[in-house]
Amino acid sequence: MPDDIATRTIALIASCSGLEAAQISRDTEFEDIGISSLDLTEIVMDLEDLFDIQIDLNAAEAWDSLKSVGDVIDALDKLVSAQG
Repeated sequence: MPDDIATRTIALIASCSGLEAAQISRDTEFEDIGISSLDLTEIVMDLEDLFDIQIDLNAAEAWDSLKSVGDVIDALDKLVSAQG
């Protein structure tokens, strides 16, 4: 499942950023691809819907703790695994 989470997350981020998924990796930082805190909030909400989970972060916390695509993928892995 982790590869599926990574693939789906990168695809969603790519669609929000206007980049191709191949241009985004785990090491890609949101600031480097023009993702603002508002964009990140929308991405988090979309990911909640996509994976049927609840991410308990406000926008400021998300921006502080989720700096890269890998940070988001790691957080999703934990939440999806905990869900079951």
